[in-house]
Order: sequence, then C-alpha cells, then structure tokens
Amino acid sequence: MNLLLLTFGDNTDNHQQAVFAALSFMRDPHIRRVLVVTDRPDFYRWLYGTARNALSTEDGGKDASGKRGMAAVEILPITAETLTGWQGPQQFFWRIKIQAVAMAVRQYPGQHLLYVDSDTFLAGSLADMVRQLDAGAAYMHCFENRLGDRNSRTLTRTRRALVGRTLEGIALTGRHEMWNAGVIGLPASTAAERVAQALQLCDAMCATDCPRRLIEQFAFSLALQQGTLHPCQDVIGHYWGNKAAWNRLIAGFLAEARLKDETVAQAVARVGKVDWRALPLEHRQRRWVLRLKAGIDWLLPPKKLRHFTPG
Repeated sequence: MNLLLLTFGDNTDNHQQAVFAALSFMRDPHIRRVLVVTDRPDFYRWLYGTARNALSTEDGGKDASGKRGMAAVEILPITAETLTGWQGPQQFFWRIKIQAVAMAVRQYPGQHLLYVDSDTFLAGSLADMVRQLDAGAAYMHCFENRLGDRNSRTLTRTRRALVGRTLEGIALTGRHEMWNAGVIGLPASTAAERVAQALQLCDAMCATDCPRRLIEQFAFSLALQQGTLHPCQDVIGHYWGNKAAWNRLIAGFLAEARLKDETVAQAVARVGKVDWRALPLEHRQRRWVLRLKAGIDWLLPPKKLRHFTPG
C-alpha cells in the first residue's frame, strides 16, 4: 500500500506535520512507499535522503536476515501553475486534493492508496485496513453526519442546495452521508473509477450555489458510498482541532532528531514511543473566553518591548 501526503506553501508547520505523519506511518510494514506531492521538495531532503537510511521496500526489499526494509519515500514535485490548474475552471481550491490523489493513482495503478492529511498520525496497525482494501472496501477517517442533519449552518446551506438534485447519476437525499476526508483509503480494484467520480461530483457541486467549504469532502463521501465504506479513527489520529499543541510536540520531536543527527530509521523507531493519548485531538475554547482574552490583551499590552539595536 502506498501512503500519500499533499503539502504546499511556505508555512513550515504544515511541512513538519507531514514529515511527522510520514514517520508514524513508516513504522507499519504494510506501507511500501510514501508519496509526497509538494511544491517545496527542499523541505523533505532529510526524509527522502535514503543514502544513510534503512533499505527501501520499493520491490519488497529485505536484508540478509529476511527482515523487511523501511518504506521508500518519493517526492512528486508540483508548481504553483500546477496547483492553479488543479483548481479547475471554477477555481475551487480544494479540488487540488482530488487531483493529487488522481496523480498518485495514475503513478501506481493496481496498488492500494492511503491518502492522509498532514495533521494525522498512525497509532495502530494497518493490517485490518489492508484486508478490507483487498476485499474492495474503501476508507475515510470517520462518519460526521447525514445531509439531512441540522447541526451546522454550512450543512443546512449544503442540504438546501443539493437535496433533490441528481449529480453524476446520484439522486441526492438527506440520507446521504458526510465523512471526514482527513483519511481516504482506496482499494486498487476501484481507485481510478472512484477518484474520477469524486472529481466529476466536485465539479458538478461547484456549478451549484452549494457552499464550497465541504465540497471535496462530500464528493469523496458520495463516490465511496457507492461501495463499502469503513472508518479508521481507532488507528489513525486527526488533530485538526488542536494543531497548536501538536505543532509544539512535533517541532520538539524533529528538533531532537536533527540535533542528534538521527537517521530516518532512528526517528521512525522513536516516533513509536510517542504517547498518542497525551494531547487532545480537539481543544475548543468558548467564544466568550476568546473574546475576553483578546480584550485583556488589548487593555493590558506588554509593559516593555525592546529589540536589538545594531551599533
């Protein structure tokens, strides 16, 4: 199975998250290859610099003892022009996720693909997932809600725009499900077909007055609901709701790796010792608390600020 990450831009937090995610997944022997689609390949030199790291599993590589080697890392470079083109005629930004998945499927047809957002980590075994993928099932991170649920304004607007329409042969009702697209697991047997359908659904929804915030997620949800779809939040963590705390942990982890001049293999071994339950995946403050803190900061600015002045 191949792992896919998509990163872009100059925010180093996002790239550090991606490196950390890759390290956590590389512990699992079912990951044969890590694909990173990025416009900043220079940020991944340490990760794919295999000369001083463990041998690759590119062709099922094993050492003299028969022990399976570490997953190969392959960078698939893209440009700003590529990202713009991937947004399509309606210039929907997150269409790029579907296009990145399609690129990986074309690159390695006939192989299972596991796409993950950079703010994820592997905390368990992928063995059950691989068995289900072999049987033709697909994965997304978790079920979130049905289109007919009334738990957010965005969902309400989406429902009003889409229910009653038929898009790409799917008659949309309030029973259709929205799943979290932080993880997308595609079986080799139907990957190309499902990604093509997700792209068509995305473009069809962009042509309506549907709010765009969740379109690519709902496109994947609809396409994969045409078959068996499983969640995987019990083995893959997704800390989208507490990035600040996890970014601090990751920055410390990677700084230690570089200060100790660790190989990627050594960092992979050390990431296995992380207590995945130590930090919450989601940490939401009440809005009035945030407003209160902002008000206090405005009323009570720092007593003194002093910057370096060159002589």
